[in-house]
Amino acid sequence: MPIKKLIKWGALVFAVSGAGFIAFSFFLSAKKKDCLEGEGRKAAAACTFLIENHTAGYKGAYLLRRAQLLEKDESWDGVVSDLNELLAIKVAGQVSPEQVLAAYESLAAVHARKGAAAEALKFAELAAQNGSKNPGIYLSLAGAFLQEKKFSEALGLLETAGGLEGAKKHPYYNALASAYEGLDDFPKAYGALKAGLGVRAPRPVLAATSKHMGLVCYELKRYKEAELYLGYTLKAGLDCPECVLLQTTIRLALQEDELPDPRPEKKRK
Repeated sequence: MPIKKLIKWGALVFAVSGAGFIAFSFFLSAKKKDCLEGEGRKAAAACTFLIENHTAGYKGAYLLRRAQLLEKDESWDGVVSDLNELLAIKVAGQVSPEQVLAAYESLAAVHARKGAAAEALKFAELAAQNGSKNPGIYLSLAGAFLQEKKFSEALGLLETAGGLEGAKKHPYYNALASAYEGLDDFPKAYGALKAGLGVRAPRPVLAATSKHMGLVCYELKRYKEAELYLGYTLKAGLDCPECVLLQTTIRLALQEDELPDPRPEKKRK
């Protein structure tokens, strides 16, 4: 074959190959956009294509995104599977620290939803150790310490949580009050709950915090306030049989305070 024809055919093959490469690049870019920015089944399918057709060094972001999509569908087993696969390729340095942290945070949340408390705490601890900025991570760890009556440790975690954006809601203030109660510092518990009641929340949430405040007020012998907060708790519809009993005790205590001194007055000489 003449050299000119060889050059011509070579150029044609190169052009076709180049066009195919460009077309595939556009196709791949579309898949990446669908996976990372889309929603629903189309996005999940795009992520699956990318996971199955890329080497381990590239698929961390797609595994994380598919796990997020599966979490929205409450497909918990699929979430755990994808995140565990992501963590498995971490050891080869093929996943960024941000992706690892996101996996720890998600696994902590998913295991908590599944009722696997030990696994949830394990991943919450890993997330905290890796610098999580999610206040829920520290609240869950503090809750575990409160159950173990490790009040100082819980307080330390809550102080960390308090410095994070979005932390200071009713769960935070209730946990903080519980930590102070465990340390016999009821005035600080009162202050924490007072701050919590200033945060807008659904009525059942406000009722639960109000109940907590009523119990703390009772310990502080602030009986009128205790009666007020426990009354709101019952009025809001929260099931609280102990509130009724405590209200009775408080009313008796208040009546005793209002009784005149039974001791006879001393006659003046």
